[in-house]
Amino acid sequence: MAACVATGPACVRLLVGACGAFAFACSSQTAQPIAVEAESLYQDGLEHLHGGGLLEAEQDFLKLSKLPSYLGLTALARLRLADAQFHQRKFEEAIETYHSFVQRHDGNENVPYALFMVAKAHVEMMPSDFWALPPVHELDLSSVQQARKQLERFVRQHPRSRYVTEALLLRDRCLDVLDAHNHYVIEFYRDAGQWVGVVARLHQAMQEHPARTHTLDNYALLAEAYEHLAWRQRAVDVWRVIGARWPQTSVGSAAAATVTQFEREMARAKARGEASEMPAEPPPTAEVKPEKLTDRELEEG
Repeated sequence: MAACVATGPACVRLLVGACGAFAFACSSQTAQPIAVEAESLYQDGLEHLHGGGLLEAEQDFLKLSKLPSYLGLTALARLRLADAQFHQRKFEEAIETYHSFVQRHDGNENVPYALFMVAKAHVEMMPSDFWALPPVHELDLSSVQQARKQLERFVRQHPRSRYVTEALLLRDRCLDVLDAHNHYVIEFYRDAGQWVGVVARLHQAMQEHPARTHTLDNYALLAEAYEHLAWRQRAVDVWRVIGARWPQTSVGSAAAATVTQFEREMARAKARGEASEMPAEPPPTAEVKPEKLTDRELEEG
């Protein structure tokens, strides 16, 4: 040490080198226990997660996620933390944690999985049938709409993901509930004689889910609603579509005669000087004409 008492560039370089070597040795000794701790926490967390100790797994992964980010396992810890929360049915917390993973690790190979799990968590938050409650389709379905949107966004963004098949099945589950809800509301309006409501609901459903809602039953109901509203030309348009698309059915085979009947009624109305075919109180969707869609447009929809 006496040699270093003197000042000068050589002595400074010696001191810097010695201190650097000491610091590297200390950091290596420190990093190794942290890496071992990280590995231990991750393995413990996995064992708890797969063994049903979900609360313990959540604690393990939460602790690991707070370790230095240069440890590769901290990213996985956030993902597994969200999994532990999901399986505890802490769906809102899980969604937040999955989103945090996506934001922190954009480009990570597990991002599609995290986004799928966000959508799946929304599905799990949907109301379910219970003997003491009204049917699901009679409840507030905003959570069902949110789940559907999340699933459809996932499929659009990651069409080649291994989770697409399950996502589509879950999306169809959402659509089943929404279809049942639409049917429930339409039947309510029909029973109450509120034909404007029937038309508006059918128009909305046919716009949003054409592949599911452009059915013979819905077209016949739409024609019935137009007839009650004295909207004869629109009724004629629907009956012509029914005859063209479902000619082998009893309803379709009667379409031509029904069209002739309406045309005679329209001619008599014109002779009486009736000015307009528009209902007195048109539905808010009056400009929508789902009956005008071609078969090709329906397939594309």
